[in-house]
Amino acid sequence: MTSTERKLSRFILLYPLVVSITNLKDVNIIDIRRCKYTEIDIIDDPQKVISILGQPIKIIRIGEIKESFQELFFNCRFWEAHEVLEGIWRKETDEKKKKYLQGLILLCASMIHYLKGHEEVSDELIGKALSLISELPEDILPLLYINVSFNS
Repeated sequence: MTSTERKLSRFILLYPLVVSITNLKDVNIIDIRRCKYTEIDIIDDPQKVISILGQPIKIIRIGEIKESFQELFFNCRFWEAHEVLEGIWRKETDEKKKKYLQGLILLCASMIHYLKGHEEVSDELIGKALSLISELPEDILPLLYINVSFNS
């Protein structure tokens, strides 16, 4: 990857939760999220962050997420989990599955807002997620859960 490609790409750098975020004013930061990790979401050259904070646990180039929804969700990497589900949702043709996936996407979005201290937005999104899921017939929910679990 050339330095120009790095500068124009979006990355998430994962650091330990306790990392102190300082001196990143010259980095094009989209967001900083904290849960199990400190996620620094940038559109910039990751080397700029690395030169200030040191080597991250992991660097993820957006569009090249390799982990499953489950792994991302249970590691509190809600933004990436939401991205994985959106990819599955776009391809899905079954309306019941689409509705279930949309509910999970909204759940991830709710968690992102909750972690940012936006409780009202989080509550609104989780309400929408539960509403979508609750509209589905009870008997198919376990089947949708298993289907998404094994196919994402």
